[in-house]
Parts: sequence; structure tokens; C-alpha cells
Amino acid sequence: MANKFSQLEAFLKSQAPTCVHAAEGSLPYRFVTPSFGVKAGGDDKAGVSERSTVGHYLQMYDWDACFFSQVAPRLGIRDLAPDVVRNFLALQEADGHIPRTVSPHRIWDKGDQAKPFLCQTLNRHVSNMVIEKSGLVEKLLTEDVINKLHLYLQYFEKNRRHESGLYHWRNVLESGVDDNLALIYPTEAAKDENEDLGKFPDGKILAVDASAYMVCEFEAFSALADRVNRNDLHSEYQKKAEMLKQKIEEKLWDKELNMYVGFCPVDDSYVRVRSWTGLAPVYMGIASEERAKLCIERNILNEEHFFRPYGLTSYAASERLYNNSPRGLYGRAMVSNWQGPVWILVNALCCRGLSHYGRADANAGIAERVLKAMQLDLDKNKTLHENYDAETARPLWAPDFMSWNSLAVELIDYLN
Repeated sequence: MANKFSQLEAFLKSQAPTCVHAAEGSLPYRFVTPSFGVKAGGDDKAGVSERSTVGHYLQMYDWDACFFSQVAPRLGIRDLAPDVVRNFLALQEADGHIPRTVSPHRIWDKGDQAKPFLCQTLNRHVSNMVIEKSGLVEKLLTEDVINKLHLYLQYFEKNRRHESGLYHWRNVLESGVDDNLALIYPTEAAKDENEDLGKFPDGKILAVDASAYMVCEFEAFSALADRVNRNDLHSEYQKKAEMLKQKIEEKLWDKELNMYVGFCPVDDSYVRVRSWTGLAPVYMGIASEERAKLCIERNILNEEHFFRPYGLTSYAASERLYNNSPRGLYGRAMVSNWQGPVWILVNALCCRGLSHYGRADANAGIAERVLKAMQLDLDKNKTLHENYDAETARPLWAPDFMSWNSLAVELIDYLN
């Protein structure tokens, strides 16, 4: 089958290298910006970042950089993942904290921890290294790197783990899903009218995504430790992963929605909304087979909920507060919108999950829809955006956006 999205693939390969920047300032290795063709750190001295005004991201963000580096070899960029990880480790504080948004001459979003993808990104890179390069594994996984990653995970355990054993974010912004209704009081949050912040349990909700990501990060660190014969850490973190996976199954499954939901320990209530983050155990491949099947059939591939004309939505179309509005920096509204629009990250990760559970047959249908939205944008606007209207494919925010849009090369594979 001919690649009907060859123009899109060629565009990604031509622009992706402009997201990679030479070592500068406090970043001792090559680093990545989500936007292409920009001057990295150009707003380091500004009072308001360009991301909040014109939608250009001039910093390096945690999961943006990690996902970009995962597919970088497919875009002609070699050995980027170790540079990304080592840049974040270079900024680690004594207590293990690593900032999530960094620039050559400034730390942004201070206090937020880099999301748990560093171990997964490095382990994925090492796992893909050819046998002939096995000697390089030891050079990458030095004692210093292993110790820093260990300290980084300990920070999560000390500062983001609830007494139940499940995990929460510091705030909804730290999660990266800026206005996710699964993390803020959902019946009022999207109205942008309620100024009583005390009623918004920011940073309290035991989050499905945070907990699922930690399972995978524990597993990845366990694998890294095993490669350098740190049997103590290998065993310890494998056990941590299994225990956390069990807690997710015991506490966060909703049998009525047929997906996972967050829990608010402030009032012992469940946040019973269909947000894409509630699918995390499925797209990360850690859900039980039975529950994954229910979640896939009744949510992911259900056109009433997530499966819309231009891809999988970030919030179910069946939810009362579902919307595809472009968002801006107005009042309490966030810059981006995770309350409905299509994001390439959502689609690519869900396709990975479908493959894991033996449902790769559905990936082509998802890929066709979301890639069409990207191709329409490229044809009309000669660029790509951060997110798209799930019903019309209208681009909504952040022009010249690469980041995890680069995962489109995985989606293209499903059609070939």
C-alpha cells in the first residue's frame, strides 16, 4: 500500500532537526524544543513566555522531549535520548527534584517535578541498541546516572505518594494535561467563572495517569539496574511496580464507566469522568487483560465516547463539559485544551496499548483519522499545530508544533 501521508512524513523529517539545539548554558548536552524553527531560550528573560502569547515553546519540556527522542532515529536524529535524560539529570537538586521545564539560562515552572518518563526513555534507547554497541551501554549507565535516577524516583515516593500507595501530581500543570477535568473539580472547572480555588482539590486527587506512569518508570529502572548488575535495585523496583499495579486495580477501576478514574481522598469521592488519562493503564500496557478489553471496546473504540471523526479525543464526547474550544491565557483558562480536542500523543499512546493487547487491527482506523487532520493543516497552513478539533479538524493552538507530533511516523506505519 502506498503511503498516502508521504508529504506529512517528509515534512516531519525536514523540520524535526530544527527542534534539536546544541548544548548551551546550564544544558550540557543537545536539547529539544517542542516548536520547530525557533530560537531556544529566546524568552528566558521575559516576564511572560511565548507559549502563553503566540504558542511557541522555546524551552525543553519533560515528556515532550522524551517522546520526541523516542522516535528521533526515525527522523534521522541519532542518539538523542541519552542527551535529553542527562540534561535533566544535570539539573537535579540534592533531594532528587528535577525541574520539568528547562532552558539554557532559566528554570520555568519552578517546583514541578519532571514527569516519570526519564527511565523509560533511557531504557527504550538502551534496549534498541545493536549488539555490536553493547560496550556503550556501560558508558551510558554509569554509577552516577543510576544513582541520580534512583534519587529521582525516591523524590516521587517521598513527595507524590499518598499513604494509600497511589500517586498524585503537585498540581494539574505538573501533570502536563493542563486543564484536565479528571484532576480538577469537574462540574465547575470548565466554566471559568468560579474563583473559589479552595473547592478545587489541586494536587490532591490520586491520579490514574501519575500512578500508571510510575509503574512503568519503576519497571524501566528495574531493567536498567539489571543491565549493570545492581540486583538489589532490580528486585526492589520490580516489587514496587507489581504492588502499585495491584493498587491501581484495587482502587481506581470504575465498573460502570468501564475504565479507571481518579480518587479524591479529601472527601473520599471518585472523579467519575471519561478523560483520556483514565485510559493510562491500558495505553501503558499494565491493565489486566479483562479490564483492558472492556476499556478498549466500550471507551477507546466507541464513537459515543473517544473515537471521533478526526481521532481519539482527550475527553469523551459524551461528557457534559466536552468542548473543542481554542484556549488562551484568560482568567483561569489554560493555554491548551485537554477537554476534547485531538492530540497526537493521545492517539499514538492508545495505539501502542491496542497493539499490546492484541488489537492492532484497530490502529489503522485511528491513524487514518488523526493523520488526516494533520494533513489538512499542512495543506492549508503549511505547518502543524498542537491540537485539533475532533469534529472538524480545525487547528486550535500552538502553530509550528513538533514535540510528540513526531509520533505520527508510528501512526503512518499502521497504514502501511
